[in-house]
Amino acid sequence: MTRAFARLIFLIALSALLSAPSANAQEGPAHAGLSLELNRLEQNGPACRATFVATNGFDENLKETAFEVVTFDRRGLIDLMTVIDFGALPEGKTMVRRFDLPQTVCGEMSRILVNSVSRCAGETVDIARCRASFTTENHAEIKFGL
Repeated sequence: MTRAFARLIFLIALSALLSAPSANAQEGPAHAGLSLELNRLEQNGPACRATFVATNGFDENLKETAFEVVTFDRRGLIDLMTVIDFGALPEGKTMVRRFDLPQTVCGEMSRILVNSVSRCAGETVDIARCRASFTTENHAEIKFGL
């Protein structure tokens, strides 16, 4: 291999390495909108503790965020309707909150439905825009979503 060819290979490899995204680089939200994830359910005495992760993928702070959720028992009957309030959610921020669902046994739930985005407001973001861009994700062992 000639010295010039070896140098060319080195420069191509170096260029590829420098242009590749870093594994340690912090990335912004992947979704341009509002998302809610059900991350975990665990029994906490007479309540089922639900851990949710909300992400503000908008390019501005949200002054308030809240979601109406409905739980269903194993027979598919509505058990509880409540609002989980995340409050202010800064631009690009992911926030974790735990909510105790009173008098609820986690193992008796079949599903959690996000009935609606009940509050969402920013400088230029309104409830309609939040609802239109809203997505869910689930890491628990029951059904979760819209």
